[in-house]
Amino acid sequence: MSTTTLHLAKQNFKFSAAHFLIFDETHAERLHGHNYQVKVDIKTPSEAELHADGYFLDFNVFKKYIKARLDQWDEIVLLPEKQKDMKFKKTEKSLEVTFRDRFYVFPLNEVTLLPVTNTSVEQLSRLLAEEFHAEFKQYGVKAVRVYVEETRGQGASTIAPTKA
Repeated sequence: MSTTTLHLAKQNFKFSAAHFLIFDETHAERLHGHNYQVKVDIKTPSEAELHADGYFLDFNVFKKYIKARLDQWDEIVLLPEKQKDMKFKKTEKSLEVTFRDRFYVFPLNEVTLLPVTNTSVEQLSRLLAEEFHAEFKQYGVKAVRVYVEETRGQGASTIAPTKA
């Protein structure tokens, strides 16, 4: 039996965000930004489950959701909430962040804490793949692969769900 995968790589599947990677107990990047580009592959149900007219679903259903989700990370500082060396203190209007010998203060609406230990493309692609699969499985989607590119030719992809 054959399977079909939809490929979505629109120019507007992007977000610009600041972050820094933490490599080990003493090494971490400085805060910097990327113009991330995202590609999404969607594994459809079997041929027998396709629409009678030979298509799976209007691409716009997926594109609108993907774009809206990526917009949530656009022009934002992304920080790893589960990083053991990072401490957070929320005030009424700001987020104070202590990381080893560094101290940052960000406006609350310009920072997002992610449920990860590092804001790597590996973790960003995993978060998006899991979320997109959870949303799209209502349409019969079997799996979602998300590729997050931080610079041209450099990124990571994750497939959700993973096969046990």
